[in-house]
Amino acid sequence: MTAGPWYQRYFGSDYLRIYRLADTAEQIAFLRDLLRHSGPPGRLLDLPCGHGRHAVEIAGWGWQVTGLDLSPPFLQVAAQAAGAAGRPVRLVRGDMRCFPLASATFEVSICMFTSLGYFDEVAENARVLREFWRVTRPGGRFVLDLANIDFVRQQAPRAEWSKDGVTVRSEYLWSEATRRAVTRRWATFDDGRAEQYESSVRLFEGAEIEGLLAASGFVVESQQGAYRGGPVSPQLPRRILLCRRR
Repeated sequence: MTAGPWYQRYFGSDYLRIYRLADTAEQIAFLRDLLRHSGPPGRLLDLPCGHGRHAVEIAGWGWQVTGLDLSPPFLQVAAQAAGAAGRPVRLVRGDMRCFPLASATFEVSICMFTSLGYFDEVAENARVLREFWRVTRPGGRFVLDLANIDFVRQQAPRAEWSKDGVTVRSEYLWSEATRRAVTRRWATFDDGRAEQYESSVRLFEGAEIEGLLAASGFVVESQQGAYRGGPVSPQLPRRILLCRRR
């Protein structure tokens, strides 16, 4: 394996072949409904934007979308998708802890699919929230979509699947001491190539993330446990926090 943080290798060109993204349609429906009630289309930040699965759709709804990500392969796929759809999306490469973006720019900022908690220290993850506060306009909305820690505690430790000619074996490890979910994936490709990937994401108790958001300058206006709605509970997989910048 190459040296460096896990996410630099994990979010590479193989990711889209080995990872199952079954909730995309539900996420898009959730965002469409949310943005319908967020005033007229303005400027929106999608971070990390990944391969553009949210940003390109939102651009089609009249929003001026900026997508920021660290992964060059993801940004290339996002640019191709935006071009094919004929939808202008501004794509920027950058680190989540220091956005190369102007302050108080966006009416809405979104952080989807458990994209907080990549870093080792809570202070580094809190820095990401402060950056979201900085670039969101006063009174603007911030959507933070996280895995529900109580649901994750019940997750099966192993899984296997096949996708696009790739066989994947996955092992999941949860540490109560560190509150980190570690996932290891062994992928065998149709040409015989074999790779191992590992992710390590810090998850947050409800009161903990609410405290971090408040300290960053956000007011949590509501929460839900799934993209389709419902209260946060151990039976639902998400903790989606709908916030407003003070």
